Amino acid sequence: MGDTAVINASTVDADWLTEALSTRCGGARVTGFTAASIGTGQVGENVRFRLEWDRDDPDLPASVVAKFPSASELSREAAKLTGTYVREVGFYRDLCDAVTMTVPEVHRVEWDPDTHEFVLLMTDLCESEQGDQLAGCTVDVAHAVIDEAVGLHAPTWGRTEQWRGLDWLGFPNPERTMQMTGLLHMLLPGYLERFTGRMSDDDLDVGRLLVERYGRWTELVTAWAEGPGDWCVTHGDYRLDNLLLGRSSGAPAVTVVDWQTVAVGIGPADVAYFVGAGLLADDRRRHERALVERYAAGLREHGVDVDDETVWEGYVLGTASGYLMAVIASQLVEQTERGDLMFMAMAERPAEQMRELGLFDRL
Repeated sequence: MGDTAVINASTVDADWLTEALSTRCGGARVTGFTAASIGTGQVGENVRFRLEWDRDDPDLPASVVAKFPSASELSREAAKLTGTYVREVGFYRDLCDAVTMTVPEVHRVEWDPDTHEFVLLMTDLCESEQGDQLAGCTVDVAHAVIDEAVGLHAPTWGRTEQWRGLDWLGFPNPERTMQMTGLLHMLLPGYLERFTGRMSDDDLDVGRLLVERYGRWTELVTAWAEGPGDWCVTHGDYRLDNLLLGRSSGAPAVTVVDWQTVAVGIGPADVAYFVGAGLLADDRRRHERALVERYAAGLREHGVDVDDETVWEGYVLGTASGYLMAVIASQLVEQTERGDLMFMAMAERPAEQMRELGLFDRL
């Protein structure tokens, strides 16, 4: 796209909504709507449109949700720098049909490669609620989240070369490692300055160590993927705030959103990221092994030839993922108090996980 201006939250009108929903609305027309922002996303803006139609039909959607670029100029520029918007658009446009993970149904995708303006018009999952990164989740919820991870990783495990032509989908390579190393070294001082006095010195030292040894960590991840494991498509930010949890029997147990960090990586890293940041420490310690074994069994049920110990080794390597994301994201989006608390949880809980599982001995 790019020939015409991409719609934004302030320019949506009834005609655009009618056209965008035309394939499922049987000629009905939107005659009016109200709009309200939802969620706490710091990289994108989510808006719920409650719809009025020219006919009474229970099959017509009462509301839809659209995602637009963030209202924050800082977050928009960060998204251009890191490619977050193009990845999310690319996932829904090019890749989501290849996986069985539960994701929102998207009715309309618009994208302008010159300006990075975009819109995703999606089904409103009003019977679901966003997970809470700060509160954590129960083990039962974790079971459902692990099963959804299988739905992303198993269909793409060992098959990523077929998507090599998608220029938005990042593949591991030395150039990417150098870029990430430079970005981490640039952002680490600001991260340390913001959280000194709010996090323990030991937990801040974890950040220093991971940034210093990032190259070594990527070597270990690559050796795992090219040895006993394999590459697959990963979510990259697989945590509770990016999951919609069903509140009723008619809603999916888990729907996965926010595909702005999708890339080729190792599947167990998504699992380690979720478990490390999403479970409180006591629950993690009691159930961690069983959750990883559940994930490995799910992969095998879907045709992936991998054993428990191989998956566990990938999981231990993946425990660094959440902390690294906290360093990067905390410095690239607009600062908020809840955001800072979230980034602290994304660092402190995995820091403890890494120490207990012995990641630093491998680095």
